[in-house]
Formats: sequence, C-alpha cells, structure tokens
Amino acid sequence: MNDKHTVADLALFGGPALFDRPRPIGQLAKPDTEHFFELMRGAFEGRRLSNNGPLVQQLEARLADFHAVRHCIAYANAGLALIALMESVAGGRKGSVVIPTFTYTGLPHIVRWAGSEPIFCDVDKDTHTLNAASVANALRDDTLMLLGVHQANSPCPIDELEALCKQRGIPVLYDAVHGLGATYRGKPIGGFGIAEVFSLHATKLLNGFEGGYVTTDNDELAALLRRKRNFGYSGECSIDTLGMNAKLNEIHAASALAALDGLPAIIARNRARLRAYEEAFRDIPGLSWIPYPQEEATNAEFPLLRLSHDWPLSRDTLVALLRAEGALARPYYAPALHLQDNPHHAPLPVAETLSTCIIQMPTGESVSVEDIERIAALVRFIVLNAPAVRAALAAIEEAK
Repeated sequence: MNDKHTVADLALFGGPALFDRPRPIGQLAKPDTEHFFELMRGAFEGRRLSNNGPLVQQLEARLADFHAVRHCIAYANAGLALIALMESVAGGRKGSVVIPTFTYTGLPHIVRWAGSEPIFCDVDKDTHTLNAASVANALRDDTLMLLGVHQANSPCPIDELEALCKQRGIPVLYDAVHGLGATYRGKPIGGFGIAEVFSLHATKLLNGFEGGYVTTDNDELAALLRRKRNFGYSGECSIDTLGMNAKLNEIHAASALAALDGLPAIIARNRARLRAYEEAFRDIPGLSWIPYPQEEATNAEFPLLRLSHDWPLSRDTLVALLRAEGALARPYYAPALHLQDNPHHAPLPVAETLSTCIIQMPTGESVSVEDIERIAALVRFIVLNAPAVRAALAAIEEAK
C-alpha cells in the first residue's frame, strides 16, 4: 500500500500528496440529517429560533439525564460557558486559578477573560492530568479555584483533587470537553466538582455546529448561569448580575439533538480507528500509543502517537511530513502553556517532556481504516529512509 518509492516522492519535497483531501483530527460527525430538518421545520413554523427555545430546553433535559445531574445550562460555546462559570464562582473576588500547563492553548485566555490569573501546574506523566501533589505545590493564598481538565485518555484523579481542595476550602471545576461519554468510578463525567463544562463544536464528539454547556447539581449556580447567558436579566426589565449574550440558538440545539442518539456508535467507530492504528503501526520501531483505561468507559477520541527519545527524526519533522501529505496531524499540546505565557517560567518538567514527543493523529468520521493503513505505510517508509529525509531537509535549509 506504500505510495512512496523515493524520498523525492514525499510531498514535503515536491511529490504528490498522499491524500486528495485532508484527513483532519476533528470528529466531524454528521447529525442525523432527516431528524435535524424535522426539528428545524418545527422551529421555523413556531418562529422560535433563539431565547431559550423548546429545542434548547429539550437538549438541556436530555443532557442532564445523560450526565446524571439535575441541571444542564446550554451556552453559545464552551469558552463563554467557562468564563461565566469561573466569574460566578469567583463572585467578584480577584485572584488566581490553578490550571494544567499541558492542555489547549486557549485556557489561559479564558481564565483572564473571567477576571483571574492562571497559575500553571505540572501533570502526571501517564494520565496527563493534574495530580494532587502538583496542585498542592501550585496553590497560593489568592487561589480562588482549581480548574481540572479531563483528558481524552483519562479523567482527572477526582477523589484526590477534591479531597485536597476541600482541606483548603477551594472549589473545584472541570473542563470536561474531552470527557464526554467517559466515567470515573463508574459514574458519568459531568457530575463532579461544583460544575463541569462540555463543548458542542463540530470537531467534538457531539456536533452542535457550535455551542457548549455546563452540568451541575447546584440549583443556585444553575439559576445564576441561566441569567448570565441572557444579559443578566432576572425579570423582563431588571438585571441582577453581570451578564452577556451567550444563548445557544435553536439551530445548534437541533444539530446536537439530532446527533445525540448516534453518540454510542461514534465512540464505537473511534475505538475501531484506535485499534486500526495500533495494528497498522505494530511493526514500526520506536512508536507507541497512549493507552486508554480499560476499567472505565472512554470515548477513544484521540489516537495519540508517542515517539521514543531516540526516534530517528524529531516529532515536529514527522508532523511536517504528515501534514504535507494531507494527514493533518499536529503536535499534542506543544509547547506547554507556561512556556507560551512566560518563557522564563520555572520548569514544569513532566509537561515539557510530554510536549516534545506526542502527535495527535488524524481521526474522526473523515478518516477510514484504509486511510490509517496508508498513513502507517507512509510512516514506515519515512523511518526506513530517515537518513535521506534528514539530508533532503538539510539541503532545503542550505538553499535558503
């Protein structure tokens, strides 16, 4: 199945790309089309397209049941949901929020939009999530809350984090964007801490085109978050809290509703793709896959390829070669956030090491098992011809 015969055939060096259309890393799962248009016909006929419409209410009820919580509060996107949640928990106080340094680039921005300052914390080398020891070292006198981030391959160590923060009187929130469909000690992610936040973006497991939501069992917090997403209105003409226009509209709610029943099948296909990667790459030396826990439900959202320290090419070189071929792999959480925020930050060695050796590989509904086998053949060719690849890259640099 190898499409390359010489290094000159690699797209980075002028050869034809392996794929005629990009193979992305996002889920890009299509909602049930007939169900979506059926829901939208009702919305158009009722002339109710926003402002907490019936489809948003139906979606919230179904997601609350899915996560086994009392409340689901839908927002226009997960970023706005996180900002509103953190601002609500801070309650007007100024201070810091402890977050992992090994997570997505936008998180420090969200913390600052919420009026707080991020404190970056190292992570566990296996789960890639915060652990209690790293959090204890990061807590400050002005720490307002802990924002844990569930990773696709592992939820946070919830019991340990919440026990520590309970001792310190610090509330715990979770960014659960990559925890949808997962469990912790058999309980669905969504009901832990004060609240958890999920995404409905098209690249995520549940496709609402765009959107997000908060899950919580806290009645008072849920009511406050509903007011905050609607300008802070407490009545027709009265406002009692800092608010914004962050309402989810009916179109996005219809998309998420039309996709919700298909979620188990999407996760099953993710698992099949993960198995296909493991099998196709089995004989390529120096490469391994970040494992998913077997004792809990997981969503297999990301196939994460780890390079050994002595692999013949750098992680970034392999990513560049793959992307030129239309396999839109990317470095996984690189560089670590504390170094992006402040190059002189004190070392956080686990995250700094992880951010140099892991690749997020193409997956989702636009990637087939045959695509995965072709990617594996490409990587096998690259590693067998690593000296020639290095020479070709050096020639390009010398010609600049």
